[in-house]
Amino acid sequence: MLDRSYYKTTDWIFRKDPGFPLRVSKQLPQEVSHSHEHEFCECIFVISGSGMHQSEKNPPVPVRRGDVLFIPIGGHHAYTEVHDLIIFNLLFYAPRLPSVLLELYASAAYKQVFLKKFVPGDKEDFPMTRLDEKTFSELETLLNFLARSDSHCCKMGIFVAIIGRLCEVWKIPEEEKLPPLDIFKLTAFMQQNFQRPLTMKDLCRLAAMSTATLQRHFRAALGVPPMTYLHNLRLEHAAELLINTELTLTEIAELSGFPQMPPFFRAFKKCYRVTPLQYRRKK
Repeated sequence: MLDRSYYKTTDWIFRKDPGFPLRVSKQLPQEVSHSHEHEFCECIFVISGSGMHQSEKNPPVPVRRGDVLFIPIGGHHAYTEVHDLIIFNLLFYAPRLPSVLLELYASAAYKQVFLKKFVPGDKEDFPMTRLDEKTFSELETLLNFLARSDSHCCKMGIFVAIIGRLCEVWKIPEEEKLPPLDIFKLTAFMQQNFQRPLTMKDLCRLAAMSTATLQRHFRAALGVPPMTYLHNLRLEHAAELLINTELTLTEIAELSGFPQMPPFFRAFKKCYRVTPLQYRRKK
């Protein structure tokens, strides 16, 4: 049987609200733990006490109040030593959250901390920064509000405020900053034309970039390749039509950019874990 204390899945961690994979928990106190992996992102805020945190198989590093660490999807980490260590864990799975402000994607810190591609076995420690007491206290207040809120709207607003503030204060070396991409122009074009049979060639022409360059910059900005983003737009539109209209499945597939039914069924079930008809009945 899977030991969920060592391999933590999104289905288990967000089981109380699977449609909104965002939660915060306060460890009172955090205990020594074995190295474990999870399917979601974890942002750790050290509130008090001290300890040793280990990224992958790298040597443990000391942590204390004011430290913020980010563990990417698939990353292994552990607490090898703790002394009255109290932390806030901000847990989220960005691909299934409502779209956050695109302004974040223009931030070098957001790209390098929250969207940087993780390579298993990498000898580099996971991103970590130490904040001044004033800034850290601001974030601690927001985390307490987030922990008490039952509203998706409030949770999302506080989450964006926390991540946005972190991006403002997280220092990124100049040489690591990524080149700009007009993400607003590109995503607006995709949102307006997702019903058409768009290709990478169309997107490259609009962005004035080669396929490899656009793939790299788009993934750095939004965390997924451009065609995956387009695919998700189509599925979201199909889900809305299933709930809000009485159109047939064939009509919905065509209006969502799927010219054939079998690919639409497979893609929808893979994304929402139910068939289109089951989704309509459930909602």
